[in-house]
Amino acid sequence: MSHGESYEQVPSHLWHYAKDQALLAEAAGETRRLLTELARDASIDVHLVEARAKTLTSYTDKSQKTNEDGTPKYTDPAAQIHDCVAARVIVYTTRARNDLTNLIVSRCEYREWVNPGSKKNNGYDSEHIVITGVTDPSAQQRYPSLAKYLAKYRGLEIQVRSVAGHAWAEYEHDIRYKSGAYRDLTPADKGLVDQYFVEAGGMRRYMDKIFDEIEELLRPQDAGDGTPVGEPVIGVDEPSPEALDPTPLGVGTLGELIAARFPDNEPGDPSSLAVLVAQLAELDVTTIGQLEAALSNLEEEQVARLMDYPSETTRVRRLDDELLAVFLDRYVDAADDADRRQLLRLRLRRVHGRFTIYSLEGPDFTRRPVAAARAVRDLVEFVAAREGIAAAIIPGAVGADPGSVPPGYFPREVQTSAGPVHVATNLSRSYAESLMGRLVARVPGSGLRVTRAGDLLFEAPPGDAAGDPV
Repeated sequence: MSHGESYEQVPSHLWHYAKDQALLAEAAGETRRLLTELARDASIDVHLVEARAKTLTSYTDKSQKTNEDGTPKYTDPAAQIHDCVAARVIVYTTRARNDLTNLIVSRCEYREWVNPGSKKNNGYDSEHIVITGVTDPSAQQRYPSLAKYLAKYRGLEIQVRSVAGHAWAEYEHDIRYKSGAYRDLTPADKGLVDQYFVEAGGMRRYMDKIFDEIEELLRPQDAGDGTPVGEPVIGVDEPSPEALDPTPLGVGTLGELIAARFPDNEPGDPSSLAVLVAQLAELDVTTIGQLEAALSNLEEEQVARLMDYPSETTRVRRLDDELLAVFLDRYVDAADDADRRQLLRLRLRRVHGRFTIYSLEGPDFTRRPVAAARAVRDLVEFVAAREGIAAAIIPGAVGADPGSVPPGYFPREVQTSAGPVHVATNLSRSYAESLMGRLVARVPGSGLRVTRAGDLLFEAPPGDAAGDPV
């Protein structure tokens, strides 16, 4: 047989695969970048993101596999083998695994999504998604090799699992499928090893549960104080118009603001600034002064510490997260893109509940910590019940009717035993604390105390004469 004749016997799909080695490697790199960016944008902590292209040798071996009756397992290898490029993401918790998996299936077209462990019940736990496209309109430009790969090979497998699930899967795979020692065991001993892996699967589930509980303590799902969706924990003081910078908020002016606020960070994508300007407009924040007032109660680096960025981030992202901390659910709902709302809601967990530090205490009760605005409402309810609605009125912040509270404060009706009272909810921490002090002073002799993060902040005076302190 001549050299040329041996070439002619190589199947065409192997020739094409050999010629596509560079494309496969580039597609793997872009897949890794896609998954890394997706996790980063949603503030999902990851342990490892890896992607690889199947080698020509491995692809050849797999394409030549046969069924038990000797027929080819793959009649069209290029279309049927969907791990020519494969990726794996290892996260720390099952919640993070579920969040990232949901992001992947919402951003990609897919033909298969399964967790094989749900059928095996042997301890294995990993989400397997075979994607066939990326729905992001900019994907063709941002991930050109990945788009070209998916158009040609029609499938890419992504696995997402927790660190505990990964430890189980890696060791189980090495023992059962790679270990000659396991193959040489007697059937009885093999059964014992298999049973041990089932038991280890139970411990894996327990470890996942513990890690989820740790994350719950570190990053609570919500404020935990009964604060309704859409109510900010940190807000904007009622400003005097002449005291605020009237410069209109635009891409240019916002860029200057964040350059001064985050001088050590890279600028970020200018188009993202336009998104923030539009989103702020939905919240009626349209000038530089209003934005500065909204941000005035955040401590330096406070939000950055909560976000715990895994790497250097941009000025735009840092401002985006600070606005999320200020306006919470209202900021999420103001986004006009469903994909962006999904990412913001996942990131919201990092800051939600971080400002629930105020607690009301009396001689016979102690209430769990709440946010500043909620503490004001609770105090209004307490004062009105004890001294009457008139004692709870504070012009501009607490009134007997909705019109007595400026619209920018988003007045909310509070039902007290003496009747309804309307209370401002869009409060800065400093202004909310000033209201707390005035309200506590109006219930002398009640034994009421307000603590902030465990420390005494205000205490009702002795006696029985209500009135504001001088």
